[in-house]
Amino acid sequence: MADTLRIGVIGLGNIGQLHTRLLREGQIEGASLAAVCSRAPVELGVPHFTDYRTLLASGLVDAVLIATPTASHLEMGLAACEQGVHLLMEKPLGMTLSAAQQLVAASPKDMCFGVMLNQRFDPQYAKIKALLDENALGQLTRIAWVMTAWYRPDIYYQVSEWRGTWPGEGGGLLINQCIHNLDVLQWWVGLPEELYAMVGFGARHDIDVEDEVTAVMRFAHGLTGTLIASTGEAPGMNQLDIIGDRGSLRLDDNGLTFKQADQSVSEHLATSRDMFGLPDFTPTELTVGEPVNQHAAVLQNFVQACAGEAALATPVEAGLASIELANAILLSGWQQQPLRLPLNTRVFDQQLAARIAQSSLRVPREVDVKIDMDASFR
Repeated sequence: MADTLRIGVIGLGNIGQLHTRLLREGQIEGASLAAVCSRAPVELGVPHFTDYRTLLASGLVDAVLIATPTASHLEMGLAACEQGVHLLMEKPLGMTLSAAQQLVAASPKDMCFGVMLNQRFDPQYAKIKALLDENALGQLTRIAWVMTAWYRPDIYYQVSEWRGTWPGEGGGLLINQCIHNLDVLQWWVGLPEELYAMVGFGARHDIDVEDEVTAVMRFAHGLTGTLIASTGEAPGMNQLDIIGDRGSLRLDDNGLTFKQADQSVSEHLATSRDMFGLPDFTPTELTVGEPVNQHAAVLQNFVQACAGEAALATPVEAGLASIELANAILLSGWQQQPLRLPLNTRVFDQQLAARIAQSSLRVPREVDVKIDMDASFR
């Protein structure tokens, strides 16, 4: 890369500090940390701003990475679009689908606008995507994902003003932790046509928002799916099953296993004369690439896209579907009835606004806590 992309980081909480470290340590080729913005002064060897608008107008940055609480994403994102600097937004793109749609509509055509959907760079998830794109499983019939490895103790919420509140985040488990799973799920198989969700609000924590979800989904072409997720279950698990007419995939702690049918299940079902017979399957323990620093991978791709050397792997439009799915699951849980997609954003926004009006941000506890960001990426 001939020129170095000057990046400003807005928001220096846990995830913002991770990004500044990547830039300061030179882990992102062709980029440098040029400025930072946070409420409290910090010394990182670059100009510090307390107002993001001043940073955007300073002329010191070519791009910004916004890593602030979710409620601020719309306002800051619109300001970056107006200023014309390139933008990488931490997940989720916004609290609501309607807010995310505003950001997509506001982004100029000559602006690189990406979103931090880093789990698309997980080697196991990428391998599954490749197999599905190759139609290796044939017609899909069922997908089931138990994702309860997002365990968070109460202190995670108590030390934060905004985390896990309706005004600060617009939700909890779905919009924060499981936004990754929802993104990867729709990346693989698209959005469902209909879903029904049972949602636990403060089921395991002293919070107002959701921390436990069971959702049943119906997709096109006969595919059905379930998603079970929690931030209050330990030790938790990440177990995924994808079933098709020509085989199945299982992802769990033992790795990724592909069982390929020697004969399609539909053909065997219709023609077999063996009353209790099964098709023959060939099991294979799939080899995937070595684990990567997913955040660094997204940031590196963003830098290359800004230089015109690559296409954005996670463009702003890619951030819409996971938010629509998160909002739809919440709305189904509130209404306690099945819900068809696409989401009625007006109804969702009204119901969320009512909950925001009846709640508030949290007064954070001032206690010493242990923070190991590597342990949060599950």
